[in-house]
Amino acid sequence: MKWNRPPGGLALLGASLLLDLPSAIVRLLVAAVVLGLFLPLNSLTDLVASLIAFGPALRSLLALLFPVPAGPVYRGLVGARRASGRELDAVGRAFALIPGTEPPSSLLVVDRPEENAWVLGSTLFLSRGLFEGPHLAAVVAHEAGHLATGDGQVALAAWWLPMRWLGWLAGRLGVGARPAAPDQAATPARGGSASRPARRGLFSLLLVIPARVLGAILLLAAGGLVPMLLRPAWAPYRRSREYAADAFAAAHGQGPALIDALGDWQILDVPTPWWQGRTHPYAEQRIDRLSARGR
Repeated sequence: MKWNRPPGGLALLGASLLLDLPSAIVRLLVAAVVLGLFLPLNSLTDLVASLIAFGPALRSLLALLFPVPAGPVYRGLVGARRASGRELDAVGRAFALIPGTEPPSSLLVVDRPEENAWVLGSTLFLSRGLFEGPHLAAVVAHEAGHLATGDGQVALAAWWLPMRWLGWLAGRLGVGARPAAPDQAATPARGGSASRPARRGLFSLLLVIPARVLGAILLLAAGGLVPMLLRPAWAPYRRSREYAADAFAAAHGQGPALIDALGDWQILDVPTPWWQGRTHPYAEQRIDRLSARGR
């Protein structure tokens, strides 16, 4: 197996695994206590507790080492389906323009009108709008760059590190937020007015504090809480990988077509201070780099 994972992603993922150790220790202690109440203390019980504690880290490493497709939870979050025969033929023709590449075995389509695509693990996600527009070949060339360099595997390893169902429970207790798909932006609330906080009775107020404490413990046990400290480092790394995928597309003759696509999309850019929350460079900056390569 050719090892071509980006070193920056490996370093950030390694740091995330180390920072997740407090969560693993919490899971180990809780699992040992709960299992000890119902099962005899033996090597099998120790193994189960260890898997509960360190299973997320092992799953993350599995995604990094092997071309694993995105799981059913993520596919359900984004509403992906299997590609039709017509869509498979179109993607096959686009990959035929890139020597030495072929479509991934895991190819899913999201029925949305916008032109969008991303890679998670070994799965290529394409929105339906790409098949109805002129930019499919350029976008596929860009995503082929992510597939060729293992960007999707690093992304899936990071996605699999937390135990998201525990994070969901913490959110139900009023701590943190329910997990969202990485490619999704928050949907603005309708109506344009802030909702008023509900009035609570004395009894319900007495329950808030222990519920919040339990939610905080669950959020810590879920993992991913302490690794959030690395978010400022992950964002520029992901932007650098977008530039690398653009360069891959340009090296295979899709630079001008990708510039045309980015020119159509640049109106969707929303400026944010200090790149806050952005995982992609601005379209105009990507166009500048692609144009410089063509000179």
